[in-house]
Amino acid sequence: MNEENTQTQSEQPTVGQILKNHREQANVSIATIAAPLKLSELQIKRLENDEFALLGPITFVKGYIKNYCRELKVDSAPILAMMPAPPEPTKPANMQSFSRRTEKEASDSRLMFFSYLILAIVIGSSALWFWQNATPIEEQTSKINVANSIMSERQAAQPSILQQQQQAEINDESLLESKDTLETSTSPEAVTETAPITSNNESQEDASSTIVMNFNGESWVEIYDGEGEKIAFGVKKAGYIMTVSGTPPFSVVLGKHDAVDITLNGEPVDVSAFPKNRLAKFTLPLAE
Repeated sequence: MNEENTQTQSEQPTVGQILKNHREQANVSIATIAAPLKLSELQIKRLENDEFALLGPITFVKGYIKNYCRELKVDSAPILAMMPAPPEPTKPANMQSFSRRTEKEASDSRLMFFSYLILAIVIGSSALWFWQNATPIEEQTSKINVANSIMSERQAAQPSILQQQQQAEINDESLLESKDTLETSTSPEAVTETAPITSNNESQEDASSTIVMNFNGESWVEIYDGEGEKIAFGVKKAGYIMTVSGTPPFSVVLGKHDAVDITLNGEPVDVSAFPKNRLAKFTLPLAE
């Protein structure tokens, strides 16, 4: 049976033999059929000898066969069915995979670029905001560091200055008493002259106001009284209680107003309306 099948397959004509048989039956020469097909005689011979690999891709070969059959007025369908199927295009698939991977890498690169750009904008905006809000405090802090030594010397010298003032007041009082006694013994009109002095001292004491600041956190402070004299300046630590007196109105600057409790002549002062994390500049007493 195998020998008969092999014999049958070997006896079956090939595509080239079928084409050649049709040409010879039509009594057409190779040169005659090559002219309308725009092929050389060598290409016609290779086509009839089944040398398809020398004629190019299988698609071109099928086109040659179709035109060959059209010139001879033969049905090309059964002859084309005998042609082997073209190989699967493996290389184009690889190229397509590489193209997709390249396109994906390019898309990832663009996405990463925009991500870094947005991150840089956010960081730059945050840095600008921080610089705008922190610059005034930094400038004041640099001045504070320079003035710390001066303030410590002034605070150390305050007890001696107070003692001198108290001694001067005692001397003034004794001098006034001796003067009152002398004028009382000589002339009754002298008593009326001393009365304005006492009233002036009382009016000056009544005009003076006292500020008490209780620091719940570290803060920088600067206070000028109504006569333009600086009565407080420097950084105060948490837990420090500062008491100053002077002629109102007072010009006050606080580095962190929300960390300080303030009273003026025993009355609490509300500074919560000022914005946080910014220098608070106001005048005491507060304007209604």
